[in-house]
Amino acid sequence: MMKKAFTLNELLIAVAVIGIILIITVPIVYSHFSKKSQVAGLQRVYTAVTNAVKLMMIDERVKSIAKSSLYLDEGDTVANTAGAFLKKYFNVKTDCGTEPGECFAASYVNLNQEAINLPSSNEAYCVMTSTNASVCLTPPEETRAARVLVDVNGPARPNIAGRDLFLFYIYGDGFIGDRVSNSDTTEECRSNSYGSGCFNRIVNADWSMDY
Repeated sequence: MMKKAFTLNELLIAVAVIGIILIITVPIVYSHFSKKSQVAGLQRVYTAVTNAVKLMMIDERVKSIAKSSLYLDEGDTVANTAGAFLKKYFNVKTDCGTEPGECFAASYVNLNQEAINLPSSNEAYCVMTSTNASVCLTPPEETRAARVLVDVNGPARPNIAGRDLFLFYIYGDGFIGDRVSNSDTTEECRSNSYGSGCFNRIVNADWSMDY
């Protein structure tokens, strides 16, 4: 007995079903992979900053950031505090100085698709590392902790705060994290500049982007 072959209509239906499945599943798989990659990049920079601060404090034999060379005293500049720190403890691929320049994208939005601005000129020192992560470091002074703005994949897309752009701080006691944003709510993460709240949410979710 001869086996019945598939008709052209049956083959077309099968192809259409496979196409629909791919249309549904591929974006989900890509989004999951993209989030994992972005979180891994953030964790890598966070670990590098943590290790660099520890090394600096050991090298300079200080127990407080205020006593370190990173601290912006009167007469200091962003270049000889934050800039010197980044160039000493990081493998710098591109030195953008006090302008974000080619280290960051020309424009960013938050998760609500609202435009946000990068730090103003001369406020922070910016570099791109050998892993293609971009970092703008605002040195600490009397009224503020050091601020670390990170784009985990440099100027490449998506250029969205809370996806590849994040903010955390270096505090006077050496703690690295975000005490400024006490909340890790979805709304704060979505609406605030630099994804404030997103860093805490990721850390509290055991380094997972669950939003």
